[in-house]
Amino acid sequence: MKKIAVTETYEDGQAIIKEGTHGEGTYVIMSGQVAIKVKIDNVVITITELEKGDIFGHMSLIDRQPRSASAVAVGQVKVGLFDKDYLDSEINQTSEDFRIILRALVDRLRNTTTKYTNLCIKHYKLTGSIE
Repeated sequence: MKKIAVTETYEDGQAIIKEGTHGEGTYVIMSGQVAIKVKIDNVVITITELEKGDIFGHMSLIDRQPRSASAVAVGQVKVGLFDKDYLDSEINQTSEDFRIILRALVDRLRNTTTKYTNLCIKHYKLTGSIE
């Protein structure tokens, strides 16, 4: 894939990125699966599982906010880390109007994820099950 700066390998259960941290890395899954997880009230909720070719860690790059979720290896995972300077350059070359749209999409995704996880917590408190 274009503009991969480095590749990294993670073992099952190992955190690739951690919720709440600031990060500028954007990753592509080269092999394996990655679970995107959020922790609320000591309950861990899996938002989704990603597979080969999927990208994660991009929201913080766009809006410079702390990570909204953790990314955890499911089995052995190999990821490629995009070159940050390359991505910054690409984003800076887009029009300000398009950057506003990107930030709005990221903001909406963060809000939707928060609403979803809050519903999951309510469901957990009622049923004792995350599923």
